[in-house]
Amino acid sequence: MNIIWLIREFCSVEGGFENMFDKEKTYQILIDKADDKKEAEQFATLIYGMARGTLLDLIHDVYNYEEYAVDIRRILENGGMSSAEAKRTLEIFYEAFGFPGYRRSDPSKMGVIVTEDGNFMTEYKGEVRDGKEHGVGVRTCYYEGKWCNYDECVWVDGVMYGYDNAKEMEFGMFEDKKIGFVVNDYLIGNTRIIPAGDNEPFDDTGKRLNIK
Repeated sequence: MNIIWLIREFCSVEGGFENMFDKEKTYQILIDKADDKKEAEQFATLIYGMARGTLLDLIHDVYNYEEYAVDIRRILENGGMSSAEAKRTLEIFYEAFGFPGYRRSDPSKMGVIVTEDGNFMTEYKGEVRDGKEHGVGVRTCYYEGKWCNYDECVWVDGVMYGYDNAKEMEFGMFEDKKIGFVVNDYLIGNTRIIPAGDNEPFDDTGKRLNIK
């Protein structure tokens, strides 16, 4: 299996994102199922090795991900990877979870899903599988016919995971841009909120993942 989709598949069961960091639970699956065994081994080094703690810090403070990336690549290179290998290893994580510049989609998998519940409607445009959001996409929400928010993220079997570039209307008066990391539809760690107008950006601190 393509390693990007294999990583996402870890998230398809309850607690799967957290379990991905547990070598006993996921290492053999990663190695056995990945098409590229070398990339699988390098990704294993990222999530189980010395860079693991810094990667978790990146996830919990994703607005500043580029700063953590410098340290992660240095740790991987000190562990024996070449500069190109360390760069590619981190890019695998970026692509799997939809970081800016790495939101790559397959035109053959694109679709539209519209759901309605009373006065609330959502429209998803992106990759789909079996009638569910699955892959890179954008979900726009409307209340009583008026736009209220959207998320640009990655979905796995209809559930959001990864770097979320969001915007929403607060109190029907102004728009907030929100940048954070989503696990199982919930923002975790620090979410950077950038209000419209002249208001200063601020961070909303959320729950941390239960990963050591």
